[in-house]
Amino acid sequence: MRRVLYFTGYRMVAQEWSGHQLMSSVYFEPDDQGLDLFSSYLRSFDNEPVRLLVDLIEEEFRQIKVPLLRGSDRQAILKRNFAKYFRTSEYRFAISQSVEKKDRKEEKLLMIGLTNQSLLEPWLNIVEETRTPLSGIISLPLLSENYIKELKSEHRAVILVSQQVPSNLRQSVFVDGKLVLSRLVPIASFYQGDYASDVLRDVESTQRYLISQRIVERSQTVAVHILTDKRHFDKLTARCEQESYFDFKIYEINQLLEREKIDVEDEQDFSSGLYCYLASKKMVLNHYARPSERRIFRHHQAGLGLRAASIALIALGLGIALTSGIKGFLYRDTIADTTLIEQKYKAKFNQLSENRVDAATSTLGMQNIVQTVDSLEKRYLRDPEELLALISNDVSIFPDIRIKKVDWFVSNYSSSTGINDVDWVKPKRPKRNRNQDKNAPKPKKGYFEIAQVEGEFLNFDGNYRYVLSAVDDLEKTMAESGKYYSVQITKRPLNIESTNRLTGDAGTASKNRNLVAQLGFRVVREVPKSE
Repeated sequence: MRRVLYFTGYRMVAQEWSGHQLMSSVYFEPDDQGLDLFSSYLRSFDNEPVRLLVDLIEEEFRQIKVPLLRGSDRQAILKRNFAKYFRTSEYRFAISQSVEKKDRKEEKLLMIGLTNQSLLEPWLNIVEETRTPLSGIISLPLLSENYIKELKSEHRAVILVSQQVPSNLRQSVFVDGKLVLSRLVPIASFYQGDYASDVLRDVESTQRYLISQRIVERSQTVAVHILTDKRHFDKLTARCEQESYFDFKIYEINQLLEREKIDVEDEQDFSSGLYCYLASKKMVLNHYARPSERRIFRHHQAGLGLRAASIALIALGLGIALTSGIKGFLYRDTIADTTLIEQKYKAKFNQLSENRVDAATSTLGMQNIVQTVDSLEKRYLRDPEELLALISNDVSIFPDIRIKKVDWFVSNYSSSTGINDVDWVKPKRPKRNRNQDKNAPKPKKGYFEIAQVEGEFLNFDGNYRYVLSAVDDLEKTMAESGKYYSVQITKRPLNIESTNRLTGDAGTASKNRNLVAQLGFRVVREVPKSE
């Protein structure tokens, strides 16, 4: 719910908006009773922020050029110009519109101010007394600068004509989408008289002023957008069609509200509902409110920030507590499972101790074995299935090779040559084989799967060149796959090492024998953690 106070110089209107819907609208007269009711209204809601939208005839506009400066120099220039144009007013505001690059950079500023601030004082005093957070005082003409873009005009100069109260007509002039000036002129023909002619006469007066101030050229076409009610829509349309000096576009206010999806209960005669809705959309907007008048609002913002931070800290604490609770629950389950495994192996250990089986193994060694097996069960692979699958995939590339034997075991060193070399109680690094390939990885301590594979070539016809090449290709394929810690050929179909002698039967009788080409290789794979 957002609350907008709308002040036209006479009465105060309080509106409550929920999204696009106007929930309520309350009027307060500028007498003692109205001020008391306004005070009671502000006290009725618990320090919720409000914003004040003003549409006053005592609002002046000045467009000036100043040198392009920053910081304290710019503030000094603004202060001098405020004293020059708005000496008696504390409600003033300057907005930058453009930067011109000539001999020196100049900034074009629009300066606005309220020349009769006494109109606001009774109402602002009540806002201060009730400690109501005031987010800002908003100028209606400057607020309409954001809306003029939605009306879309192909002309450089646009006059926006609207009526928020029966007695005054608001004309705001925009050049290149920027507010230049705004006039609030009296009009008495809203209910009786030739309203269309009066509106056109005031628009022509504004055009003459723009030409005299050289804001627009005499030959330049000015677009005029008029927001009016249903009663005057047809008359204004017929009257404006007779004029060729302007490009008129007339909008019926209720149709405009429907196009913007603004939900108001009653049919509207004035445009105040549209501008109050535009003011309610802004999160924080301020033109005239002084820092002292926004002090309570800043306290309100700080309170909201602290409340949001508290909620975030509470949510974070609950998340940490929930995570810790889940971890504790899982930890208790892990302790229970570990206790069962410990009891199982202790029972086996006690049984072996009673039967004096493997008396050469010490109690400490048995405990090390139990701990090692427990570590393997929890953290490492338990069977050779994965390693054999990897070897099978690599060997399947060579259809002539048939595997006849596979010895698989787990070791605490990568250089172990057999299961007998593995000692889990007092692990020792196996001696390095002199004939071992010098390019092979150095022995490493850890947990390793080791497979020693033997096989032969099918339908071998004595072509040793082919089978030796196939063995080399197999070794290269497995080594470059990156799946193994090391790959070593332990047996070739024909021993071609320089330290061995080449022997064989070259006679005619050898042709009648069945030739066999055997191979063997050793694969070492570091056991990955399963965590």
